[in-house]
Amino acid sequence: MAPTVLEYLHAYILPGLLMVKSAVYFLQAAITSPTLPISDFKAYRDLSFASFWIAVGPVFADVVPPMLGEILATSHGVVLDIGPGSGDQVFRFSSKDNITMIYGVEPGVNLHHALRENAKKAGLGEKYKVLSCGAEPDSLIPILKKEGLFSKDGSIGGGMFDEIVCIRVLCSVPKPNETVEVLYRCLKPGGRFVICEHVVNESNKEGNKAGRFFHKEGSKVGHLLQFFYTALGWEFFVGCHLLRDTTATLVNAAKSDHGWAEVNLELFDEWSVLPHVVGYCVKKL
Repeated sequence: MAPTVLEYLHAYILPGLLMVKSAVYFLQAAITSPTLPISDFKAYRDLSFASFWIAVGPVFADVVPPMLGEILATSHGVVLDIGPGSGDQVFRFSSKDNITMIYGVEPGVNLHHALRENAKKAGLGEKYKVLSCGAEPDSLIPILKKEGLFSKDGSIGGGMFDEIVCIRVLCSVPKPNETVEVLYRCLKPGGRFVICEHVVNESNKEGNKAGRFFHKEGSKVGHLLQFFYTALGWEFFVGCHLLRDTTATLVNAAKSDHGWAEVNLELFDEWSVLPHVVGYCVKKL
């Protein structure tokens, strides 16, 4: 079904509204902690980002394709939840009895309290452990070793996670290809890599690297607006990249094993500024 005029307008204007809202939280953080932008700019950004995502997170948690909830309802075993933020999506791990442990990798310490509280509300309790680190290898690997998740020889070996989940986070990691390749190595054979990520809007099939999976065309207006909002400072204010081909990054991560055993990915809102890829890939046994 084609989107309505109102849906087009909402999708095209929404990124601008998000940037304005983020700028407001930047200003509020500067007012409440006037010396912080000068003394520790990173801490200042972390503080403002935390306030921003705690405010918008619950709203955006509901704006995902139903497919995501269906997938996470079948999660099991030991799960690595990358960048859960304040935990607004944690409730989607609804089959709690099938889950052994979820490790939530979240570098924003100002979000940890809300993340733990949301995990408790979701009924996960002691099954959800927050790890204070990022997804990039030099941050993640030392923490995983400290948690005793590596093999006895200290290597990743055959992987340690039954499932790895990335919801709107791979757009913000510094080195996506390197990060996803290491996450792939952390996945057990037969394990599932779940994503819900916004991606670059490809306005023609010829240039669409993911076309062989989706068979959908993007929108030239959506594609141009991605460049427009990027030029206005989207990366600075919202903290992520609009123009990443995360689908290609994920698919290519399995090249060393001659591809994934199964690729089940679907593109939603391909006409918008924030088209999303949702689904999962299964690692070969």
